[in-house]
Amino acid sequence: MKGIKKLFRHTYFVILAAFFFITNVSAYIDPSTTAMVTQIVAGALISLGLVFGIFRQKIILFFKNAKVKRLQKKIERENSAKPESTTAETEPEKEKQVVS
Repeated sequence: MKGIKKLFRHTYFVILAAFFFITNVSAYIDPSTTAMVTQIVAGALISLGLVFGIFRQKIILFFKNAKVKRLQKKIERENSAKPESTTAETEPEKEKQVVS
């Protein structure tokens, strides 16, 4: 946490210094430079969208898998809690019905 605060402090200082020492410059921006900057910005935005989409899907799958595991454990507990005598009594009755 201290590292992040230190980084913000340094970034703030650099930006403040850049605005303090700003001067007027008469310069020409070439159209190809503008196109290149536009491509860089578009590439960065597309990359961020892709990263967000990938991690969003992984997070959703993680929580779905956790829910499935929780439900499987619940079903196993319910099945182990049932008494064995009830299943043993019903099986011979089924066999008698099939034989008759």
